[in-house]
Amino acid sequence: MEEKKRSMEIQSQHQLTLVNRGFLSIEGVQNLGSYDQEAIYLETNSGALEVKGSNLHIQQLNLDQGKLLIDGEIHSLIYIEGALSKKGKGFFSRLMK
Repeated sequence: MEEKKRSMEIQSQHQLTLVNRGFLSIEGVQNLGSYDQEAIYLETNSGALEVKGSNLHIQQLNLDQGKLLIDGEIHSLIYIEGALSKKGKGFFSRLMK
């Protein structure tokens, strides 16, 4: 029982590893929102996160393990108030204007 609890705690941890602004590993990913070569929006167990940069590519996504690997030139990492659904509505409403 204690082993299962420890396993759940490890999976719920949120961790970012940025290497030379060219490779980003994120743990604790719950959902991936919109993404393109300049921005990636995702939900983590610590809140919504926006990754901005250029030539961004998702190398690997595993929602079962809560892991996301991104390469490209990382410019910024910003935690966003609210859920991705609210951010997504704003993003799409700006496109429709």
